Amino acid sequence: MYYYTDQICVNVGNDICDVLGDWMPRTLLSLFLLVFCGFGSTIAAANSSQLLTDPVIEAQLDNVLTRANTPEALSELQTLHHNLNTNTPLLTRVRAWNYLAIEYARLRQFDAAWEELKAVRQLAEQSESADAIAETEASALLLYILQGKTSAALAHINTALLYIDQVQLPRIRYFVHSMVAFLYQHRSQFDQALEHYIHAADAISATQDSRTLLRLLSTKIQIASLYGQQKHHDLALEQLDDAERIALEHDLMDTFGANLYLERAYVEVTRQNYDVALTLYQKLREQLHDQPHHIGLYLTVLNNMGDVYIRTGSYDEARKVLTEVYELAQLNPEQFNPEVILFNLSYVDIFLGNVEQGLATMQQIVAESEDKLPTVQYESLLGEYADALIHLEHYPEAIAVLLKQRDLREQVYRSEQQKNMAELQNLYDSKDKALQIELLQQKNELNLQLIENEAQKRTILKLMIALASFAVVLVIVLYRSVRRSNQKLKIMNSRLAEQSERDPLTGLLNRRALQHYLRQPTPQRQDAMLLLDVDHFKRINDTLGHVAGDHVLIEVARRLLHASRDTDLVVRWGGEEFLIYLVNSDPSKLPVMAQRILDTIAATPITVGNQHIHVTATIGFINYPLATVDDQALNWEQTLQLADVVLYAAKVHGRNQAWGVMALNQPFADIQQLLETDLPQAIEQDALTVTVLHGPPQLTHG
Repeated sequence: MYYYTDQICVNVGNDICDVLGDWMPRTLLSLFLLVFCGFGSTIAAANSSQLLTDPVIEAQLDNVLTRANTPEALSELQTLHHNLNTNTPLLTRVRAWNYLAIEYARLRQFDAAWEELKAVRQLAEQSESADAIAETEASALLLYILQGKTSAALAHINTALLYIDQVQLPRIRYFVHSMVAFLYQHRSQFDQALEHYIHAADAISATQDSRTLLRLLSTKIQIASLYGQQKHHDLALEQLDDAERIALEHDLMDTFGANLYLERAYVEVTRQNYDVALTLYQKLREQLHDQPHHIGLYLTVLNNMGDVYIRTGSYDEARKVLTEVYELAQLNPEQFNPEVILFNLSYVDIFLGNVEQGLATMQQIVAESEDKLPTVQYESLLGEYADALIHLEHYPEAIAVLLKQRDLREQVYRSEQQKNMAELQNLYDSKDKALQIELLQQKNELNLQLIENEAQKRTILKLMIALASFAVVLVIVLYRSVRRSNQKLKIMNSRLAEQSERDPLTGLLNRRALQHYLRQPTPQRQDAMLLLDVDHFKRINDTLGHVAGDHVLIEVARRLLHASRDTDLVVRWGGEEFLIYLVNSDPSKLPVMAQRILDTIAATPITVGNQHIHVTATIGFINYPLATVDDQALNWEQTLQLADVVLYAAKVHGRNQAWGVMALNQPFADIQQLLETDLPQAIEQDALTVTVLHGPPQLTHG
């Protein structure tokens, strides 16, 4: 069941919340913090003339924000921009031009948006104003987000932050930090997001204009959302209480009330206070019912109510509210995908006993959505579909769906690895650029010194000697600086190489490392593979947060290393999947190893803060090379595929198990399709020999 919450506040201007729409999915994605500060540059702190603004035009720009995302706003910004000239203060010109680019992007006119941004970027760079450059690069972040290019936005963060320490206007500092914080929150990098939200709040405290309170309330709600994602419920409610108090005192509940109640309802759902959450949703439902301009928010509220009814087993109520959502979504498909609601309705139908109709509709939507939905959303859709199949005890179909979901999850994981590499390379490039700027500044300083010395004309001989000595010293200093910088760049290159074969979270080898190892010539020997999946990991993430999920993965990795031999390769294969490649193993002892891994993972709960999480795992294991009836050795990919098939069979049959393929009793080519589609039938036909092991019984589950 998809659950949404409004991540975005309203009316905060070049302020992030005006520009991203009425709602976003609650599930957010992960990224390293690659921020660097304090580099020298040729960009001087803005002088007093650069900081001048035109108060009349600035007030007009503030007013435009209240009508953002409309043709009227675009027309007004075009007129404003047309009337600007070289006598208009620089930062007012830059702000107006950036707003024009953003408004084009809001209206999905991205070519025009980037054309305007390119022009204002040229103006900002020519001015050498840190404020102008920072505002323009933060606007570029926003354009990437509006265009759906989150990876490009993440790679651009360092550019946006390059001159932040030299920015003097609080409005621009707020804008840059809010944009960066939002991106880090979107990637579940909560500590980094909070750091930038705090910087944004500091910038707000330095302003006293018509938008100060709006920015303050927006930031408080964003911080509450951040705490909610981390399951810090008390901190989230504290921020929401404070925001509501301020909104009431200043008569701003009409502007912020819906966002406050929606975020509060989300917190109550994660605390499993479903009655409180439903009361809040019902209040929002009544408040938004006759407000067509908030139709997206209204649909979000109804969908979330349906989710709560499903969580509490109130399927009749869930069907009523989701039916209303579906009818409205059909009329407003740009606000909410009707097929998502229909899928949820079909899920409810199955639990109400309308199995044939519900399952047929789910199958149709799954088939039609493969090429429509983003990979992450489609992978989640498959998970819901598999749950319905398991509920109906359609095990072969469930296995096939879970295998497909696993393949998509691997694609997402590989994509995330590539993004991390790109972002690390971006840091490398940015540091190299900063070094060049630093050396250029030193060169400029030397040139200025030479010019001054040339102008003085006194004690020429002593001056020449002094200059020569200075040049020698400067060359030595520059040589040492370049040498140190080259050493830093070598370290960065080393980190890039390490990143390519190591999982950044757990420190284990990654998929690429194992693939590289298996492509190397090896002596004839008997190896083995254990493919492991952490049970109910999505539930851990959803109920306890991504931080807890990361702790679980790190601890599972540690336990796997402890249970393995020094010669074994322990790999994070993707997401919550791990692979142990046993080098030179005894085939008869492979089940013993699998049992030891089951016991090791489930032996003691994993402690995260005050939470004790009971974790189990499901394993598929196999010898490599595998004994086959026709003596045709399977390659390592085919061997791993067999381990994958039995792993998902074990998941469907209860989890906390290890299923091992001990031998193939028929040629692989003859039974491959049967293995992939109906493993129980293959076992019954004695097509292969399977060993089944069980983990320690679990009385509670985290």
